[in-house]
Amino acid sequence: MNTLTKLPLVSVYIPTKNRLDLLNIAINSVLAQDYPNIEIVIVDDGSTDNTPKFLEQLAQKHTNIKFFRFEQSQGACAARNWAITHATGEFVTGLDDDDLFLPNRISSLINHYKDEYAFICSSCIWDFGKRKRIIDNTNCDINLAQQLSYNEATNQILVKRERVLSIGGFDTSFVSCQDYDLWTRLIIKYGNARRINVASYVINDNGTSERMINSKNGTVGYTQFHNKHQHLMTKANLANQRFMQTRRLKQPLTINEMITQIGTGHLKSKLRYFLSSNLKIVRYLHQKIYRKG
Repeated sequence: MNTLTKLPLVSVYIPTKNRLDLLNIAINSVLAQDYPNIEIVIVDDGSTDNTPKFLEQLAQKHTNIKFFRFEQSQGACAARNWAITHATGEFVTGLDDDDLFLPNRISSLINHYKDEYAFICSSCIWDFGKRKRIIDNTNCDINLAQQLSYNEATNQILVKRERVLSIGGFDTSFVSCQDYDLWTRLIIKYGNARRINVASYVINDNGTSERMINSKNGTVGYTQFHNKHQHLMTKANLANQRFMQTRRLKQPLTINEMITQIGTGHLKSKLRYFLSSNLKIVRYLHQKIYRKG
């Protein structure tokens, strides 16, 4: 038996639509993995550019790449679900078409995987263009209480394919936060997850594509998440959900709300936001008064 057949097959699913240049970078980052047993499943969600032709040629060149196409766009989550359903790997993990893997992405997750956890995830690198920042860079177990306050699993996870299928995959009714919802449902069914401090996933937020987190749908998605899971939430969870919406809407955090946030976790980030958001108001009022004077 050769070494390759001893390693579990990992299916990387990539939904895409009209981002050919970025998609090419994303795919190449998977092909460059130091883990050898990978298949790439790409679903074109109704692209109107040259994506279909590009993928057809790519699949002819690489035996471990297969692609499907929706003639009419059905949304990224429908594309992800289709890819997972048609994947053949024991494990699945996702990659957005505007992001990329570092070469040790798959190997680091597989090497740290334990079946006792619902899934495994990692810290990631947020690329703002002029600067980069590593987020969630700690080793930890993620329990349901933590996950209901904040998406501790960050962006993408490595999980057994059968587990995703057992809970119905991504909820296509969500306009955003679909990953947050799926990771949470996996924890509800299979117990704690595990995060490792290996930053191997790069989130592209440098202006070359629109991030869902920065769109109006981001706010709606958090409302959908709240409505779906609020029956499981404690007062601390609800306070953290309010804070995330306040920050997402770029609204100031009031003194009364800041007081209610004490003891609910992530205090440093909340204090920073409280000071920065209210400082903007002070500066604005000062400018208005100064101009009138």
